[in-house]
Amino acid sequence: MSENGRFAVLALDHRDSLRQFLEPEDPDRVSGSELTMLKRMIVDGVGMLATGVMLEPEYSIPQVSDVLPPPVGFFAALEAQGYLGDPAGTPTRILDGWSVGAAVASGAAVLKLLVHYHPDASNAPDQVAFAGEVVAEARRHDASIVLEPLFHSLAGPEDRERVVLATVEHFAGLQPDLLKLPFPVDPVAVPSRATQLAACAGISARSPMPWAMLSGGGSFGAFIDQLGVAMESGASGCMVGRALWGDAVLAPVDTRQEMIDTLVRGRMMGVREAVGL
Repeated sequence: MSENGRFAVLALDHRDSLRQFLEPEDPDRVSGSELTMLKRMIVDGVGMLATGVMLEPEYSIPQVSDVLPPPVGFFAALEAQGYLGDPAGTPTRILDGWSVGAAVASGAAVLKLLVHYHPDASNAPDQVAFAGEVVAEARRHDASIVLEPLFHSLAGPEDRERVVLATVEHFAGLQPDLLKLPFPVDPVAVPSRATQLAACAGISARSPMPWAMLSGGGSFGAFIDQLGVAMESGASGCMVGRALWGDAVLAPVDTRQEMIDTLVRGRMMGVREAVGL
């Protein structure tokens, strides 16, 4: 977080989702060393422009956390993988061999827990209860924690606002330090800026703690438009991943670094401006 309370966090905690992004037909072709290399390239190119970098313990803690430019700290993801195929039926758990204590000992400035959630799902109470246990454990370690409750199984785009706002109510009650949230409406189905502003204001009204918008993997242009709406409605910043660097990592290997140093760096400057840094 900056001195004025704004967030422009570089999200690099992707694992299976990044493999699938790089090789949709055969994700297993992507090695762990390739994931680490990509993350290091991105941090080298734009890490100094971020207020923090979100990492994970399989391919980037400590492989990337050790080379972060000071004074940029890192967020440590806690959750295990395995939710891509069936987020509705896969309960959230901490990665095997990892823990709140281990994340704190790794030097993380902040912890992060992603929880796939739908307020109408049969496992909704269990997901909230688990998140509450992790928040309590973070408190015992005197650690700050971000909760990322991410919707799944929407009945349709028109149901997104209801689901997101109900989710905010349930997870804000756990009193994390920050909520990481999706844009609360489908911008294609709901193009009205006034309606989008009202939906984002609904998040701010329900969240006594700061909230930051996630990028969700769409285009960078769409993300920046949504971020402007979120900031105008009370958001404190963003945590941006593939919308920022996705084009660069899909580029031919010999052009990736140049794209990171030019395209991605320029985009990150735009993110900083959008959040007021």
